[in-house]
Amino acid sequence: MKEILEPMKEYKQYQERFDSLIDSAFGELVKMSQINVEQNRETVERYNHADKELRAERKKLSTQRGLKSFLIFLSVVGGLAIVVGGLMLYTAISNGSSLLASILTLVSGPVVMLCSILPICLVINKKIKALRESVKLLKQNADSILNEAWEQMTALNRLFDGDITNKMVNSLDTVIQLDRYYSVLHEVYLNRYFKLPYFSDNDSSTVNMIVGTIADNPFVISREFDVEMGTKTYEGFLVVSWTETRRDSNGKTYTTTRTQTLVATVTKPCPYYGNETFLVYGNESAPNLNFTRKPQAKGKDDKQIERMVKRGEKKLSKIAEKDFKHGDGSFVAMSDTEFDILFGAFDRDNENQFRLLFTPLAQRNMIDLIKDSPYDDDFYFVKKGKLNTILSHHGDTWNMLAGRNFESYSVDIARDLFTNYNKEFFKNMYFMLAPLLCIPLYQQYKPNDMALDLSAETNIAAREAEMMANILPREYVAPEGSSTACIHKVKYMPSMGLVDNIVIYSYAYATIARVDLVPRVAGNGRMYSVPVHWDEYIPVSGTTEALIFDANGLSASKYAELMSLLKNYDTASDNARADAIAECCGVIIVVPQVEHKVALANKINELLKDKETNPLEELRKRFVNTANEMLNKKES
Repeated sequence: MKEILEPMKEYKQYQERFDSLIDSAFGELVKMSQINVEQNRETVERYNHADKELRAERKKLSTQRGLKSFLIFLSVVGGLAIVVGGLMLYTAISNGSSLLASILTLVSGPVVMLCSILPICLVINKKIKALRESVKLLKQNADSILNEAWEQMTALNRLFDGDITNKMVNSLDTVIQLDRYYSVLHEVYLNRYFKLPYFSDNDSSTVNMIVGTIADNPFVISREFDVEMGTKTYEGFLVVSWTETRRDSNGKTYTTTRTQTLVATVTKPCPYYGNETFLVYGNESAPNLNFTRKPQAKGKDDKQIERMVKRGEKKLSKIAEKDFKHGDGSFVAMSDTEFDILFGAFDRDNENQFRLLFTPLAQRNMIDLIKDSPYDDDFYFVKKGKLNTILSHHGDTWNMLAGRNFESYSVDIARDLFTNYNKEFFKNMYFMLAPLLCIPLYQQYKPNDMALDLSAETNIAAREAEMMANILPREYVAPEGSSTACIHKVKYMPSMGLVDNIVIYSYAYATIARVDLVPRVAGNGRMYSVPVHWDEYIPVSGTTEALIFDANGLSASKYAELMSLLKNYDTASDNARADAIAECCGVIIVVPQVEHKVALANKINELLKDKETNPLEELRKRFVNTANEMLNKKES
């Protein structure tokens, strides 16, 4: 596997190579599917023409409906004119005043009604009826052509799976290798040897993960959906009026009306939800070193960076002086002031190991990344012993696994989806890993534990189970009465063979509309109560029992049999919008009918015995073999 020793300089060539892999991979998929590309393009062209005709006819129908509504409004106005004209005529006769206005109003009413109703009855209704029939026929035609296009793409759509992108990355044969999903072996390995907690925080839930290794050292790119209780300010308004008596310049009194809009606010608790994407990487290099860095040059151009570096020498001197007086006196500025200022790890606690990591090449790589990254200087770098954490702003907008749905009725649309997603995937992944790739030692130092204990009590990792819970349709996991997003956590019950039995704990909020009356004084000196509407957020929670397991390695026929079995035993009703099942990268979660849960687990176990491969065993061998290789090298 080739090392990436100068990530910024090498990025372009790897992106170009990956782009060519994207083209060839899609071409190979089309070839394997044996779909007729030209026939599909012709069908799509016919559908586009039919859809254009349908939209044009719908526009005509909408115009006629709008005209009918307007004429109905006019007829109502004509009816009101008759009533008003009659009242005016009665009043005029009673008062002996002129009858002209009342007669004109009374006569115009029937005329307006007649001119409105006749076109509706004689013309517009017939047009609307004809257009409805036309729209119906055109829609049937468009739907028929669209179904034909989908049918033509069936074979290709079946070939899209979540592993294609990983295989393309791995085929570059670099130190970066991606795994299919976050297995229980990843979980145990990262926890026991690098101290990564099994679960995310209680106020967050894992929604996406990309897993792999750099030179056989494990990394996980994880997206957490979290909630934080804050406050929200609500505004209310009340318009008040009063009369005042005044004198003009001639001394005469007159009254005037004044109005004023009173504004009031209230601040109440409110939950805020958001995503945070971060990378964790385990490496035994510099195991006693800890530091943090945050963006130093974000939004700065070259001249601003140059000025910042020039001022940095004084800053480094002050840090060294402060450390000498109040710390252990170990802080020593790097010879490359530009690196020290731009990287900004001023709280490092082991100078020898810091210099071991940041060789002159590593320093230059890091400077190039900070100054020339397409995402600007947007990354945070935290090292705590053997565990490295990278957070970056661009990671939060990355369409990670959720974008791997390339199914379409059009081969050209599918190609665009496939190409755009994979190009962005490689770019985002590369620059998420770039701070680590800048350090050559991280690609040269491999795991060297003498004995790896990768035993586990579950089949599926906790964070993977959380992610799968977030993929399930909301209707099966959201607490009753909830009106906000949910945080899902999992708890393991005793496993049933190859099937894990879990309980999903879901936390959300119900909202109740409230009104506070806030006193405000108007310009007339009186006190008014201004209504301010606000929402009270009431915590709600619920639990859902689910089964989760790894279906990788099943043959196509066994997989189809498995999915049919799950649909027969899941908790979805006949009129449910979606099945109570979710799948990602071969891991499947199902919300079963409680009374049939054990029976379903037993049947799943029977099917899983027929796996053609055991991905976990293969991964276990890779982890153990890597450690044994390093041990043998040490002994020799």
